[in-house]
Amino acid sequence: MTEPSGPDGPPVDVVRIMKEIRESIQKKREQGLYTDEEVESLAALRLRAYGEEARIDGKLLERLLGPTHDWNISVDYLIRTTRPGLFGRAVILAKKAVRPFVRLYTDHVLNRQAQVNLYFAHLLHNNVRETARLQVELQALRHRCEALERERGTHPPR
Repeated sequence: MTEPSGPDGPPVDVVRIMKEIRESIQKKREQGLYTDEEVESLAALRLRAYGEEARIDGKLLERLLGPTHDWNISVDYLIRTTRPGLFGRAVILAKKAVRPFVRLYTDHVLNRQAQVNLYFAHLLHNNVRETARLQVELQALRHRCEALERERGTHPPR
């Protein structure tokens, strides 16, 4: 297999170029220079790690971190039973008959709880994003301080 050639014909050293790109990215990260996408990625990693640390079910964690809010509680619930036969159908019929009266007392509370859940989810997600952004900014400031101290000769080199 031949190496790709540049516009003038000499071969391009792809391995060397990729190594230089990786080194450049690593230097920028050491200086605390991250893109918005990288900060968002850091925040997502933190949210996932916090969920795993809390030992939340993996499927629920995926739903919590996903773009939809189908993880939140809903006032509509499925009426079903595991009882077979005529008795099972009678239980479902009884539940359906009682449901409107129960919902008079539960709908308001469940709606309010769903709003509170959503509010706290947004607060926490935004807090984790902001913390990740501030950590990157702090890293950049530390790097700048160290560079200034090295220029002045007051900080020993690493």
